[in-house]
Amino acid sequence: MDDNQSLTNTAGAQPKKKFTFFGSYDHSIDAKGRIIVPTAYRKALGDSFTITIALDDKAIALYPDDGFDTMVSELYAMNRRKPSVQKQLDHVAKYSYPGVQADNQGRILLPVKLRQYVLGDARDVEISGALDHVRIVDSAAAQREDEYYREHRDEILDEIGNLDE
Repeated sequence: MDDNQSLTNTAGAQPKKKFTFFGSYDHSIDAKGRIIVPTAYRKALGDSFTITIALDDKAIALYPDDGFDTMVSELYAMNRRKPSVQKQLDHVAKYSYPGVQADNQGRILLPVKLRQYVLGDARDVEISGALDHVRIVDSAAAQREDEYYREHRDEILDEIGNLDE
């Protein structure tokens, strides 16, 4: 199988999403509001990327430029005349900062408004892969998410098993 084949589904019609971001790292936000992007994510994010709000509104997301374009295009393709779709688009636009570049030490400045909205005053964060983007949440929230999953694992897997393809 060549590289082009590996990026298409069995029907050959649509390219598959490239899932690049895996793993979890603990970091701290410094006094200036910067974090270090883990080395494992830097190359895949590229020289310039977008900091935005995660679609679940519970995390900061870092998207490579093409991944951010894809996410916004998918939202934009929905019926924008519906108030809920327009509100989601407005919300994403309000909290999106394209053209971000890490410094020589791999640090990025988290925009104050986005940082306060998502993380509040938290200084300790979990930076984790979310397949097509990087996710940043406060460490306490990450721990609560892990505990929730552990407590509800069987129900979650049962629900997934009952999804229609």
